[in-house]
Amino acid sequence: MRVTRLDWLGLLWFGLVGGLVFTGAGTLFQLTVAPSAAFTVWVPLDQAGGLAGPGRLPDGVSVQPSAQVRALVEEPTAAQSLLHMATSLPTKCVVIAMLFLLVRIVREARRGDPFTAGNVRLLRLLGLTLIAGGMAADAVEEVAYRALVAPIVDGPVGGFFWSGWWLCGIAFLAIAEVFKRGVRMRVELDGVI
Repeated sequence: MRVTRLDWLGLLWFGLVGGLVFTGAGTLFQLTVAPSAAFTVWVPLDQAGGLAGPGRLPDGVSVQPSAQVRALVEEPTAAQSLLHMATSLPTKCVVIAMLFLLVRIVREARRGDPFTAGNVRLLRLLGLTLIAGGMAADAVEEVAYRALVAPIVDGPVGGFFWSGWWLCGIAFLAIAEVFKRGVRMRVELDGVI
């Protein structure tokens, strides 16, 4: 009885392509259908247009500063629709770019040697895309969110901006360096043989 090995790279490639198709379809849906649709946005409850103002809550009850409420925008203006799309579309674009590069890397690894200069370049590009693109996407989304909720809340929207994309980007840059050393070792080994 012969046992066949499971093609893990094949399964990974299939999953990445599936994720790329799913994310692309969701992004396309957001661009074509969602702009005219009603949407909800999370708003800090303690700033939600007087919802927690005097006479709204019983004595002895207060709003927790970190509490949030979903505000429904039933008939969004064009500006509100654009701002709402800008609160998630940049991240989807970074994810699509990331999945596209990962599909290429896994495809090249399935074809033969994963330790190639091409894969090193792709891994570096992936790392830089995640660092620069991810942090830019988070910044754009934060600005869009603040502009979107500004008419709803009382006063400026507080919050803390932090992007975790840089950590993933640095991880891929480190993997690229490991692959680069693998390429160098392969060249040295070929020179010995």
